[in-house]
Amino acid sequence: MTFESLYPSCFKIPKTELTIAVLRSGCSMLRCICLGVVGLLAGNLFLLCRGQMISKCLYCFLVVLYFFLTTAFAIASDVWFVDTRREFVIDQLDNNSKWKTSTLDAFVQTHNPNKPLVIVTHGYKMTYREARQFGIEFSKLTKNFGEHRFLFWSWDSDKEICGIKSDAVNAGRKADSEAKYLTNFLKQLKPDSKVSLIGFSYGSRLISTSLQELATKKEQTTPNNTNAENDSAQTVLKSDAESQVKMPLIRVVFLAAAVDCDQFGQNKKYGNVLSITDKLLINVNLSDPALLLYPLLTGLGSPKAVGRRGINTQGIPKNLSSKIKTINVRSEIGVDHTFESSFHAFLSYRREFKKYALFNDSTF
Repeated sequence: MTFESLYPSCFKIPKTELTIAVLRSGCSMLRCICLGVVGLLAGNLFLLCRGQMISKCLYCFLVVLYFFLTTAFAIASDVWFVDTRREFVIDQLDNNSKWKTSTLDAFVQTHNPNKPLVIVTHGYKMTYREARQFGIEFSKLTKNFGEHRFLFWSWDSDKEICGIKSDAVNAGRKADSEAKYLTNFLKQLKPDSKVSLIGFSYGSRLISTSLQELATKKEQTTPNNTNAENDSAQTVLKSDAESQVKMPLIRVVFLAAAVDCDQFGQNKKYGNVLSITDKLLINVNLSDPALLLYPLLTGLGSPKAVGRRGINTQGIPKNLSSKIKTINVRSEIGVDHTFESSFHAFLSYRREFKKYALFNDSTF
């Protein structure tokens, strides 16, 4: 038992958040003081020693000192980037919009469960450099909607020149294989965390596979309650197992999802996804040119894509299908299948973004 566990969670103030807030305030004050001192001294020196070399040297020294102090105490922003192309790598964005190498332990230890974690992942044919730039730009677009931690998740989706159909098949396979990293990442988070997963195109498939794996592992670790009450040893095992299956509250958003629409029913490929999902929002666009060809690219007779039709709820229990909401974004996007247009269309629905991404259920 730790010292913090003796107190109710409502009375806890996250030490990391408090430290960051204090440092940010101190850094701002330090910048103002340095700027004032630099201006005052430089002005007086030039007035008293106009044109003299010593005044120029002192002025340059003070300018350098100012920039050193303001950058030395700069606090990193709460924007993160994960790349799984070769291995799991995590970076954090600093105040100078530069990515700095970090660790998973640092991410988990500094994560405040009360602050929503927004995870955005791209689709197929995005390079490492493009993904890092998208991470910066998209984090800027979301920062004014409310307080949250932003994580851009990048996976091995670089373009392969094997033909359109072969590339489409490879994209699905890569998304499935890369999902294990996201599964393991979600298992590291605190059980009371709030996580929103936003996937574009094949990124939605990566999320679906990850959640299916997570739900399957949860079922496998759920203990058998038979005669558990009569056996103290089994009761202990039961408690341990239950503590292992607690997971964050998860909300999901599919943007132009390249996922089979009929694979979310019972005993289907993604049959357990809705069981561990709090809410699911789907943006559909009947004019999406890529998703129009989806059945042809994935094989004759294949079902339509979720991003074009929505999820086929036939055979899905009502308590699970009620979690799904579908929005037609055809008028906002038109004949297009790009990450930028899909993400901007989602942001245009401010209420839905706050609800599904930031867990703000207010109707206003």
